[in-house]
Amino acid sequence: MNVAIDNRNKGERRWRLPLVWTVLIVFDVCLMAMVYAQDDADRAIVKSKAVDVVVEKQVSESQAPAAAPRDLAESVSIVQLEGPNDVKADAVRFEAIDVFVDSGNQPLAAYQVELTSKTPGVEIVGIEGGEPAAFAEPPYYDSRAMKNNRVILAAFTTGENLPAGRCRVARIHVQLRGPGVKEYETKLSVSATTDGERVPAELSIEKARA
Repeated sequence: MNVAIDNRNKGERRWRLPLVWTVLIVFDVCLMAMVYAQDDADRAIVKSKAVDVVVEKQVSESQAPAAAPRDLAESVSIVQLEGPNDVKADAVRFEAIDVFVDSGNQPLAAYQVELTSKTPGVEIVGIEGGEPAAFAEPPYYDSRAMKNNRVILAAFTTGENLPAGRCRVARIHVQLRGPGVKEYETKLSVSATTDGERVPAELSIEKARA
C-alpha cells in the first residue's frame, strides 16, 4: 500500500515544474519584453529625429533668402579677338576694342564694366567715350589697373535721351605684340536706369572697324 502511494507521488512530482525554473522563465520573458519595448522606443526616437531633421530643413529652406535673378547677376565672359598670323613675335601693332551694352527696352543711365587681357603682349593705352550722346565723354577708369592689362570703366548720366538696346558705350585702345588671337575676360558689374534700379543687360566687345 505504501509502495503504491509512493509511486503515485513520484508520478506527480515528475510533472511538477521546479520553482527555480519557473522564476527563470518568467525572468526571461520579462527581459525579452523589455528588450522589445526598448527597441520600439529607439525606433520611435530615430523616427522622431528624422522628422525633426526634415522639418528643420524645410524651415531653413523657407527662411533662406531667394537667389538673385540670373539676368541681374554679374555677367562674366571670355572673348577671343582674331589677329594677323603673318607678323613677327616682337612686332608691335595697335587696335581699338569697342564695348557694347545691350539693356533691351530699358533706358541705360549707368554701367560698370571690366576688361582683362588673358594673353601676354597686350597693353591698354587709351580710353574713349561711346556713340550715344549720353556716353560720349570718356568713362571713369582706374589708370593704375591699366598697367596690369586690366581696366574698369564706369559712367552714369542724369540727362535725357538715354540709349536703349545695344549701344557702344566706350572704346578701348590697346597695344599688341606678336601674332594670333588675343583673349579677354569681360565682366558687367552694373547696369541701371535713371532711378538707380538695376536692369538686365548684356556686355559684348569686338574689334573697332573705324
